[in-house]
Amino acid sequence: MKMWKLAGIFAAILIVLAGVSLALAPVVYAELARLMDPPPAWPPSSISEAPLPGPSSATVVDGYWWVQRIATDTYAIGEPQNQLDNFEYLLVGKSRALLIDGGATGRDIHAALATLTNLPVTVIPTHLHYDHTNGLRNFTSIALIDLPETRSRVREGVVYLGRYQYLGAAGQDPPRFRVTEWVRPDGYIDLGERRVQVLCTPGHTTSSISVHDPAAKMLFTGDLIYTTTLYAFLPGSSLSAYLATADRLLATLPGDTVIYGAHCCRNDAPPGAPWLDMDDLRDVRRAVENIRTGTATGRGFIIRRFPVNPRMTIVTLYPFANR
Repeated sequence: MKMWKLAGIFAAILIVLAGVSLALAPVVYAELARLMDPPPAWPPSSISEAPLPGPSSATVVDGYWWVQRIATDTYAIGEPQNQLDNFEYLLVGKSRALLIDGGATGRDIHAALATLTNLPVTVIPTHLHYDHTNGLRNFTSIALIDLPETRSRVREGVVYLGRYQYLGAAGQDPPRFRVTEWVRPDGYIDLGERRVQVLCTPGHTTSSISVHDPAAKMLFTGDLIYTTTLYAFLPGSSLSAYLATADRLLATLPGDTVIYGAHCCRNDAPPGAPWLDMDDLRDVRRAVENIRTGTATGRGFIIRRFPVNPRMTIVTLYPFANR
């Protein structure tokens, strides 16, 4: 066979492999992240992701948990010692309390909860990634959004998380748990003289939720929107879903709603629970729309970073993968 034919075959194989790698980029990244510490890098952020120096209003519990009251019967519980700087939120009613997200590690958050309420606590994860579900192994009262995707993970009454739902590191086993309360999309959880709504808010993942407290005008969004870097390229992420979710929230929630995300911190304030407002959500919506239409200016090639506003950037994929 002539050399030019061999070269052509070799080039065609390389093109096919490159195309497959690009198509599977979220999965490839997830697999590399499982094996590497730290995970593979993307273009660095052009904004500061560190809080301003200054005192914090939080109390440290059990040498680990960082507890801050953010409203009446409402608390932020941070994990600053964890690499991802997670925040969980406790909403206390008259008959029970709701914990939004279970914690980034297997460490038992009940030491912090005991300082805030003696009522029974139900936990609901905003999505199923490891840094929001690892603590579920410490609970017996667990709520979960009732979707075909989440129901499909149940075998003999136990939830078994899939590899790309959990996204844990190599050797990190997902928690196995029983759901005691299935919540339909946009359904309510009654805490006793306090009802909160569980909104289906896909974008970061297909089964992501946000918890809306209409009386307090507060929205707890998990990883959909928070200060610093938003991830919109992992398996299950979707810019079109991000856009639809942002449009829905902007159309239905009061303009003075305060948003609390799942990771720290604001770069224009001392350390504290990472709050945002509806204008920040509008900025995310605008950035996503510009990325999808190709009018946004970003950095990187396969994994790309785009500015949102002075507090946030968003990381996504090469242009023709921005579905």
